[in-house]
Amino acid sequence: MDAMNTGGTRTVGYDRVVLPGGRQLSRREFEALPLRERVGYLMEGTAQFFNGATQVTAADAMKG
Repeated sequence: MDAMNTGGTRTVGYDRVVLPGGRQLSRREFEALPLRERVGYLMEGTAQFFNGATQVTAADAMKG
């Protein structure tokens, strides 16, 4: 899911997340988690973000 930001450059985004233990969430499901839980996964580096079959960094995922 590519998106254009306000500067006109392309950002990557994500459409699913794999959490510890193999739990898979859609973007909507991940964003519905409590903020504290989401931030915890990001700070620990334990969430893996994907755009289709391609893994993207957490930093790129959060841009889109």
